[in-house]
Amino acid sequence: MSGSSGGASPARRMGEVAAVVSAITAVAGLLLAVFGVPLVGGSSPLGRGVAADGTSTTESVAAPSASASPSVSVSASASASASASGAANGPDSGSGSASDSDSGSGSGSGAASASASASASSCSPSLPEDWRRVKEAALTACFGRPGGWSEVPASEVQSTWRSPDGEYDLSIKRDRSYGSTPQAASAGQLAWYRDSAESSMADLKVTTHTTRQNGRDALWVEIDYHWVKQSEPRKRLEVFVAGRAGYVYQLLVDTSATAQRLAEQTRLFATARKSLLIDVTAT
Repeated sequence: MSGSSGGASPARRMGEVAAVVSAITAVAGLLLAVFGVPLVGGSSPLGRGVAADGTSTTESVAAPSASASPSVSVSASASASASASGAANGPDSGSGSASDSDSGSGSGSGAASASASASASSCSPSLPEDWRRVKEAALTACFGRPGGWSEVPASEVQSTWRSPDGEYDLSIKRDRSYGSTPQAASAGQLAWYRDSAESSMADLKVTTHTTRQNGRDALWVEIDYHWVKQSEPRKRLEVFVAGRAGYVYQLLVDTSATAQRLAEQTRLFATARKSLLIDVTAT
């Protein structure tokens, strides 16, 4: 008669392994039930999010426009029209150095452009303490806006924010209706502005400057005007910079042309330019 083996039989070992696997599976299932499974891609509810630096961010998608025009029409009312325009204006600091500031990179080299793209992926550069970051997924852009400002319905290609007193509008637009270069986009936008029936703007006086934005050649435009049927002078500052896929980004700040408001406009525009990130693809 043969002697029995000192070890467990293969069938018994397989049974023990199966029991261990079953126990591990049960524990894993319990942990998942308790802690939950994160959403794919780290998604968060629309309108809310957390930036990489831990600060709260506002995420929104511009409401669809009822107009078929590439530029969103401006209301004839001074209080409602400052940000309804389809263009994004750049701030005029009144000095060459301010207009030449590069809000995305310190130089126009390929390394600078790569740095700007890396920053865009994070969508979380530093902002003044009283500013908040806005991520516009539909525009593939991130930018800063002062705290307490409210969003104004614009269009699917534009996001506009207004100060609590209604005196300032800050807007960003991404479009390719007029061309893929800052020069072409600004020319098309200015032509639309000069059509008073569409824009409600009159007596435009325009000054343009070459500048740098996000590590790229850009165009800075100053526009002095007034609303149709209103005599109060106004100032609109815009910067145009080319993005990917033939799109051009416009950033603007608009206000009435009083000494105090123009000084604040310059500050707002400079800060908004520094905060602007384009071609943002990160979720």
